Parts: sequence; structure tokens; C-alpha cells
Amino acid sequence: MRFIKAIALASSLAGITACATISTPEGGAKDLVPPTLQSSSPQDQQLNVKTSVIRLVFDEEVQPKSLTKELLITPNITNKYEVKSNRNELTLEFEKPLQDSTTFTFNFREGIVDITEQNKAEGLKLSFSTGSFIDSSSVSGRVINLLKQTPEKDAVVALYQAEDTMSVRKNRPYYLTITDAEGNYQIENIKQGSYRVYALIDKNKNTYYDSEEERIAYLTEPLRIMPHTDSVTLYTVRLDTKKPILLQREKYTDRFVANYNEGIAQVTAKLPGSETDTLVQQVSRDGKAIELFKTSKYNGGKTIFTAVDSSGNMAIDTLEIAFEGKRAARIKGAQLKVMNIGTKGGYRPGETITLELETPVRINGTNPVTLMSDTIVVAQLNYPDQIRLDRTGTALSFILPDVNNRVKQLQVNLDSTAILPLQGDPLSFRPIGIAIAEARGTGSISGSITTKSTSYIVQLLNSDYKVVEEKRDPKKNVFKNIEPGTYRVRVLVDENNNGNWDKGDPEMKNAPEKVYIYPEAIDVRANWERDDIHLEF
Repeated sequence: MRFIKAIALASSLAGITACATISTPEGGAKDLVPPTLQSSSPQDQQLNVKTSVIRLVFDEEVQPKSLTKELLITPNITNKYEVKSNRNELTLEFEKPLQDSTTFTFNFREGIVDITEQNKAEGLKLSFSTGSFIDSSSVSGRVINLLKQTPEKDAVVALYQAEDTMSVRKNRPYYLTITDAEGNYQIENIKQGSYRVYALIDKNKNTYYDSEEERIAYLTEPLRIMPHTDSVTLYTVRLDTKKPILLQREKYTDRFVANYNEGIAQVTAKLPGSETDTLVQQVSRDGKAIELFKTSKYNGGKTIFTAVDSSGNMAIDTLEIAFEGKRAARIKGAQLKVMNIGTKGGYRPGETITLELETPVRINGTNPVTLMSDTIVVAQLNYPDQIRLDRTGTALSFILPDVNNRVKQLQVNLDSTAILPLQGDPLSFRPIGIAIAEARGTGSISGSITTKSTSYIVQLLNSDYKVVEEKRDPKKNVFKNIEPGTYRVRVLVDENNNGNWDKGDPEMKNAPEKVYIYPEAIDVRANWERDDIHLEF
């Protein structure tokens, strides 16, 4: 009898345990309602708060989700805290009481979710003061990528007190917020005063600017922030403070090559005491090397190289140049040098074709280039009327003449008896094949330009914002023979008329020069002209 009673008691206990087990109910509507804050301590807008604990109570069970990364506390504090959650209550416990006579804002963003479906508590923000009043100044606006004119999502907008010695390169900001998907930002409950303002694409998530791979926006003067501060737009750019570094030198009988660690935008090479750049040089195809050529007037010696990168950083090196060893053999004979980024599927009549030559040459003949289709001569090109040789003697170019629509491939034959090296053994040229694009037609765009600027660059960009073609100070907006596709037109305004577009000052004392982008993407169709692209800047 006792054994039977024991079994009955065990069964009863098992039933109670099973009833107490919590499980997700099957069926029914999915919970899509975010948790709602029911109460907090301190309360929003409360004054004279003296505490080291922030307590939030919700209408359902919640948990933190990456809260230490999501939570923005302004002004910035070094007071460490611990996050604790207990069913529908979440608590922040600080090591020390919060600083006296200060207005604090806790923006929890997406750092608190419910237990069941991870629904995020929306718009959860708590402001209070440890003094007798709440600071009411604020600033808002947008963060825009300057070169693309597109909004910057998740950019850190940072404020530093103007009189403080803290740096955006080394210290976390005093006030900060994060932009939304449209690049909008707002910082409220700021103590009235003057602030240095920045926006940062913070790749390493440390809230300050310590990598030149990050884009940054800045104001050149402190901003006076008051209760009714005007909207402020911030434009991000990528700064570069490092000058080019000469890594390696190469000596050949026909040229001297200086290799750098980054792309070179401009270069000069001159003899000591010379006021002008009279030596023959060029930047290599990859942009990271300067080639200085031997000529009848220059046989080496002490030479001053000045290399400037795209950000205007300058490296000046005095080198002892000697032309010795073997002839440069980076290519054999000649090869096609692609010049037009927009070319797809081959070249079309009217486009320029450039051939890169093994060594500097001179042309001693009237028809050094022959174009053939199979065994048929399509054209014999005349020098100098139809063929151009650049100042280095290493690039030969010509305009592709009209060819039969059925021709899909041309062969370029170079005459080695007419194209002669300036020094060394004669050259040997292999036939070079050139693909001819299908005759499906190209398009063009045109329009007027209205501006008071006297110096600017108009650029045609593809859908990836890569430069397809650019023109300096055109009077009209015209781009012809464009491959069908989607494009944009951008204008870089040279405001200081120094011949360059200045994209920013590494010291952040001078603002980037203006950029204008035509507001709509432009669809270019074959055999179609858009004549309504009017630029006004």
C-alpha cells in the first residue's frame, strides 16, 4: 500500500513540474509589438538627480542587446557601469554617482529588446539633470558624402568644447549622436556654448578619428550652439596627410624609374638651379612610378624630383641619376594602352587608340602604321597628320578610322623600319589585335553651364561614381560617343583658382572646395542625344 501511495505521489509531483514548465505556445499571432517603457528612475526631465543607478521598467520581459555599443550617453563620461536585467526591469549601475550640475541624455537606440521576438524598444531616450535646470540647446542637420552628394548612414556626429584641448584624433567627443539612414542627426540638451563640430565614418567604432581610411567632415570655425541653432550640413571627405615615399630606384639605358608607395598625381623633374621643368618624364600606368627619360639634352646627374599625390602632399627628393644597365623591358615591342574607361566590347570609329612602346622612339617614315582585316589593308596611317607621338617618345596614338560594319577585329602592324629606337637595337613588333565594337550606336549628352566660377572641372561618372571623362572649364556641358548606360555629371569647383580641386585640409583649417552633382541619374541610349542637362553652380 505504501508503494502504491509513493507512485501516486511521484506522479502528482511530475504533473506539477510539467505544468510549471514555460514553453513557447504553438500557433497564434506572432508578437510584433515592441516593449514600452512604463516607468523610470530617474524620470525623464527630472531635476536635482543624485544617483548612481538608472532603472527602467517595461510592460514585458526585456533583455539588453549590444547595449554597451548602442547606448549613447551625453555628455561623454568615463564612469563605468554594469547592465543588469530581471524580467521586465533593466538597470544600469555606475561605479560612482553621476557628475553634479550636468544635463545627461541616455539614448538607448536599438539596445533593448523583448524576450520573445527580439522586438526593439523604439525611440527610447531619457534626459535628466543632476542640477537645478536642464540644458536646452541643440543642433541638428545632415551628413553628406561630398563627392557623391549622398547621405551618410551611421555617421558619428561629434562635439568638442571649443576651449578644451581634446582632439578628434585622440579623444572621445563630449557630445555625440549617430545619423539615421537619410544622414539626419540631432543632439539635444546641450550646454550652451561654442563647440568644434565633426562627423565621422567610424570604421573601427572607437568614436574618434584615428585612420585616414575613414571619411570625416568638419567645420573650420567653432559653432555657437544655442536653443535655436540653425541646421548644419556636414560634408565628409577622405583626408591624406602622408607624403609619397620613394621606395625603389631602377636604372636602365633609356630611362630612370622612381617607385613610390602610392599614386602620384603630379610630378616635376628639374636640374638644380633650374626654374622650369624641362626634363622628359611621365607617370606610369599604375600611377606609382615616375619614369625619367634620357634625351639628347639630358644625360643624368643630380636631379630634383617633386612628387605630389592626389591630396596635395608633396615629396621632394634630390637624386643622382645614371642611365646604365639594360634597356627597360617592361613590354616587348608595343602593346595596346587602354585609355577610355567607357570603352566596352571594343573600339568604335572616332575613338583614340594609344599604343605603349618599349622604349623612346623617333618616326622615320610617312606610313608607319597599317590597319588590316585578315589579309585586306583597311588603312595606312600617315605621320604626322594621322599619328601622334607623345613628348616621351613612348606612346603612339591615332584615331580609329571608319571601317566596314562587318569587321569585328582589326590588326595593327607597326613598321620597324619606320619606328626607330633612340638608342640600342632595332625594335621588333608583333601584330596587335583590336576588337571593334558592335555598331549598336552611342549616345551623347549636352546642355548649358551657368556659373560665376572661372575654374572648374566637369566630370562624367558611371553608375559606380568612377570618372569616365572630364573636361576643364568647358563653356558648354557636352559629352559625345558615350556607351549606353546610366551616368551622372559632377562639377569640382576650383574656388581658389590654383588649378586643382582641393578636397580638404589635413589640419582641418580650410574647408573642401565645392562639389555640384546634377540631381538626376542620366540614362544614355544608343543613337540618342540628351540636350537638357543644364548645370548651374
